[in-house]
Amino acid sequence: MKSLKNLTKQLLLGGATALGLLLLPAASHAEGAPGPVEGLWKYTGLTSSSGKDMPLTGVFLMADGKFLQQAVFNGEPYAQQQSMAHTGTYKTTEKGIQLKVGQTLGLAPVGDTPLSDAGVTEHDLDVSRDGEEMTLVFGSGTVQNLEKMGDATGADIYPLENGMLAFAGGYFVLVNGDEKSAVTGYGTYRQEGKRMSLEVIRWSEGVEGLVQNLRDVSLTASFDGNALKLADGRVFPVKH
Repeated sequence: MKSLKNLTKQLLLGGATALGLLLLPAASHAEGAPGPVEGLWKYTGLTSSSGKDMPLTGVFLMADGKFLQQAVFNGEPYAQQQSMAHTGTYKTTEKGIQLKVGQTLGLAPVGDTPLSDAGVTEHDLDVSRDGEEMTLVFGSGTVQNLEKMGDATGADIYPLENGMLAFAGGYFVLVNGDEKSAVTGYGTYRQEGKRMSLEVIRWSEGVEGLVQNLRDVSLTASFDGNALKLADGRVFPVKH
């Protein structure tokens, strides 16, 4: 398997790779009007510039000028699949959106570089809408297809020291970390007071050169508006 270092090099040369698909500036325009991008979206497909189908499971939340993205590529064994996660800000343009990415995390359980962060980047994306479906077109010709899961109205997005935490439409999205340590995931949640149960759909985390993927598991946590605390002792303070 190619290392993330090699994948990053390909991205800088303009190639389409699994972990860098949000890093490529738009060059051609998708058909149809851009339409509003705000909402909680799930991936329905991804096609590389070479025409290769690259199935993945993940979400893209855009609300109040902020965005979070987390996805794990499909395949078996699941424990070896690569994932990507991003946070940042966006603004709409005539043809789509302009992203300012605060972090670009790539996690690969199998590879020479299990964890990487490409850092701050800016990108123009072309967007088209067809009802509840949205298409993002990237400069390499890569196409990402998304379907709306819910509105962004009422979404709560909290800045963390190295990422963001969001709650929207009964879902949570967590992206936090850098090239040394990262925790990313999404799913549904239930909360009673400060106590919270996270029903993970996809989760990928890494530290000290080791990366693991989780799916379809329940995590116990608490959240009081100041910090998300997992039952294993990890704490993600909100940056006020």
